[in-house]
Amino acid sequence: MSLDWGITVTTVGGVAATLIGVVTGTVLSSRSNRMHWARDQQIAACSAIVAESTRIQLALRRAWKHGDPVDWVAWNVALGTIWLVGSPAVVDAAARVDEVFWECSDQFIRQTASNEHVWGEARDRMEAARLHFINTARRYVDPQRARLTQTPVSRPPRPSTAGRTRGPGPDSTPAPGTV
Repeated sequence: MSLDWGITVTTVGGVAATLIGVVTGTVLSSRSNRMHWARDQQIAACSAIVAESTRIQLALRRAWKHGDPVDWVAWNVALGTIWLVGSPAVVDAAARVDEVFWECSDQFIRQTASNEHVWGEARDRMEAARLHFINTARRYVDPQRARLTQTPVSRPPRPSTAGRTRGPGPDSTPAPGTV
């Protein structure tokens, strides 16, 4: 009888160890999958903010120059998504972009901005807010990433005014060619 009891204890111990291993592996795998999913969602939401902020900035210019309507729906969807999955710092940076858009938009949508200089100043504010968002998102996703000093939209430099060379770039860095 003692031999049968020893085999039973060994078998039960093996089954228990296997089950504990499977449960532990499942829990760890599930946690890892959730973390990867959340990170992927955060990156996608940040990418949407960058893409939509570029689209809105260009739409504001078209509204001013040609009277085209500005469609805010995709921008608002991107904001809602970042509010759901973003860190507080990333959400704050996205909110700042939105604030700058609203502070600048009326004069371009109503076509009351007086000249290119007004557009240039508003564009610089929009780009500074966008660049701050991009750098905040990069720090959140990968703290080892270097800070960027230029927005991802290529554009001609703003012309200098009388007796003044080009001023600081959109993130308070010297503009190219001024250092």
